[in-house]
Amino acid sequence: MIPCEVNNLKKYYGKNVGVEDVTFNVKEGEIVGFIGPNGAGKTTTIRAIVGLLKPDSGEVAIINRNAFKEGDTARVELGYAGGEPSFFPNLTVAENLKFVADMKKVSYDRIDYLATKLELNLTRKASELSLGNKKKMCIVMALLSSPKLIVLDEPTFGLDPLIKLKFFELMDEEKKRGASILISSHTLTDIQRLCDRVAIIKAGKIIAIEEMEQLKTKRLKIVTIETDYSSPEITLSGVSNVRRENNYIKFNYNGEMKKLVKYLNSIDVTNISIEDAGLEEMFLHFYE
Repeated sequence: MIPCEVNNLKKYYGKNVGVEDVTFNVKEGEIVGFIGPNGAGKTTTIRAIVGLLKPDSGEVAIINRNAFKEGDTARVELGYAGGEPSFFPNLTVAENLKFVADMKKVSYDRIDYLATKLELNLTRKASELSLGNKKKMCIVMALLSSPKLIVLDEPTFGLDPLIKLKFFELMDEEKKRGASILISSHTLTDIQRLCDRVAIIKAGKIIAIEEMEQLKTKRLKIVTIETDYSSPEITLSGVSNVRRENNYIKFNYNGEMKKLVKYLNSIDVTNISIEDAGLEEMFLHFYE
């Protein structure tokens, strides 16, 4: 069983593309990162998965149920925390969480465990919370029923570093019990820390789905060259993000080293530096 399957999802806003032919899945016991630049289609996709938005075409299956035709049944096993926290502002944190626990028939002990883990004050009125505490409350809501599928949109935004570590521990616990987790985040170090795979979306289309371990071995190169004359145009295939300053040219290279060395020998270069890119630079390479 694959807990979450998205197939050929399309959504247009007038003539503008929201998402187009988006296809990916989240396997059992797996954490998948969903990343891309602003406006790429992450939130549109997530809102379609959780039933807050109806796509123009395509299918979403949650625990082998059609999310559009069997939405209420499909979402019984879904826990969701959106990018913008949603709650009853005039109720306390405890009252908000008990309301969700009662709907999902969950023991209040689960509230106490999760709130303690994230250092969430249960007595405060929800409207008085900081953004970080609102986020914590919504994360607790998403995890309360120990669902099979967890979908989190920018979950660590607003969390302080210590609470973020607690959140990571919770994600490890959920994965260990077999939950499937989809996380959208702009914080690429969080994606690196948590995820088994990453789906990268740009301009409404999935441009890559990568195993995290394989991504680590690909190692984009950062090349810096120094020349004695006016900077030459870099025409080698696999080159991107060319930056120029005086006699220095810096660029990313994703290709065979033999071809790079042969190309550099063909131009007038006085100095060369080649470094492995970090994972964050690897992610950003896909955005270009």
